[in-house]
Amino acid sequence: MNRFLENSVLARCFHNAVNFILVLIIVAAMAGCAALTHKDLVPQPSVNSSRSHPLFNGSANVHSIIIPEFIEGGQALPSGRLTLLLEKYVDNGMLEKALEDSVANSSLFTRVEQKNPDYVLDVWVEEAKNYTPTMGIGNFTADFSSIWRLTRVSDGKIFVCDFVNGHGVIKSGMRPMQRSLFAGLQDMIQNGLLVLSETSKEHFAARSVAGIRPSMGPAVPEGLTPWADNVKKNWSKLRMGLTLEEVESFIGPVKTSGAMLKAYAKDYTQAYDTGLYTIVFLNGKLSRWELR
Repeated sequence: MNRFLENSVLARCFHNAVNFILVLIIVAAMAGCAALTHKDLVPQPSVNSSRSHPLFNGSANVHSIIIPEFIEGGQALPSGRLTLLLEKYVDNGMLEKALEDSVANSSLFTRVEQKNPDYVLDVWVEEAKNYTPTMGIGNFTADFSSIWRLTRVSDGKIFVCDFVNGHGVIKSGMRPMQRSLFAGLQDMIQNGLLVLSETSKEHFAARSVAGIRPSMGPAVPEGLTPWADNVKKNWSKLRMGLTLEEVESFIGPVKTSGAMLKAYAKDYTQAYDTGLYTIVFLNGKLSRWELR
């Protein structure tokens, strides 16, 4: 009788243990299936979140844009690699909200606000690449290249204009490709905050590319107004069929104006968008130009 009771107790304990393990597995699976949000992009802990005084004495307005529409890479196939729509996995609304939260947590500024800021932080994500291993076995990686520019609203002075990269690696689990993209953007944000905090170093490597690029906020970077005036003055000289070099001889630099370049059909079509104008070349010849 005692042995029977002992066996019954052991059986119940074993049954309870199995149920407990199954519950843990289900909870973990549900957690893995939970939708990723902008909070998953925020670095933890944020850079210099323990700072007692803001590094920049003023408020900040944060803006971002993810320029690439597709991810370069994808899963390896016999015919090559797939290109995937990036916004299906992460969109700019998530990124901008994560940037706002990250900047607020960093204590680099007195506060983050949309109206009447003292500084504007513009973040342009220029490139996005993804690697998905064949058969899904191996590391899922993502790489992002971006430009971060910090401009003071009162006079257009640029404090930072630099390239910032991000790299993410995920080995397995639920939605590893999407999580690798999130990890790459999170790393980019972390590195960007480090750039902003390093006031002892100059961070102007991207100034020739985006120094006079129109801001997505209320700032007007120094040098933008003379460049814009020259463009408007000579815009009427543009005509169909001009080469890029000929266009630049009339309105000034295009490649180094901060224009965001989108190329299609293996560079057969190239569209330059500066915020002030859009210029499109087909096979190296001017085909469309629009001044805003």
